[in-house]
Amino acid sequence: MRRRLAWALTALWLVSGRAYGDESEEARLRARLKPEVATSVIEVVRSAAAQGLPTAPLVARALEGASRQAEDAAILDAVRRYSAGLAAARRALGPTARASELDASAGALMAGVPEDSLASLRRARPSGSLVIPLVVLSDFVARGVPVASASNTVLAATRAGAADPALLRMRERIHERILRGEEPSGASREGLRELLMKTPGTPKERGNRDPHEKGRP
Repeated sequence: MRRRLAWALTALWLVSGRAYGDESEEARLRARLKPEVATSVIEVVRSAAAQGLPTAPLVARALEGASRQAEDAAILDAVRRYSAGLAAARRALGPTARASELDASAGALMAGVPEDSLASLRRARPSGSLVIPLVVLSDFVARGVPVASASNTVLAATRAGAADPALLRMRERIHERILRGEEPSGASREGLRELLMKTPGTPKERGNRDPHEKGRP
């Protein structure tokens, strides 16, 4: 699981380094996809680039589909849906959002996280990067934590001023609780309670109340 998270973070950092469409990306698509599919995917990529959206995630999804020998229609649909996700992420996070944040946000949206939860995270952390909170949020959903509980857990922790290392530790502890057989919602609630008790400047009384109430947008 740590390997998967490390891979996700590395991919996000690479996205931030080469965010927008270029000829090398188009060449890679034409080399791996059927001509008609490549042409359609490139149209989506160019449209995203014209909107100032990161294109590396779109190329990555198309190439992943090719590696998995997915049907042509499925590849194109996945690219189109992710492009729409990137545009929605921009709406939620604002025009100054980093490419890596948009990519992580699009992944969260694809997992079912609503736009208003992303906007609330931006308000809770207006200047720092949201990549780690978003990756943690998506991971919770993937582990079976209901979307509302996952969103509230990460939002409450972020509002309390938890830094990225604390969020990652919370994620690991919640993961461990789930592996031990705890119900995902309860595991997330207890993991957040523990974090709030240890966060400097956070009143200890919060640890005795329902943290998901405090975390609701």
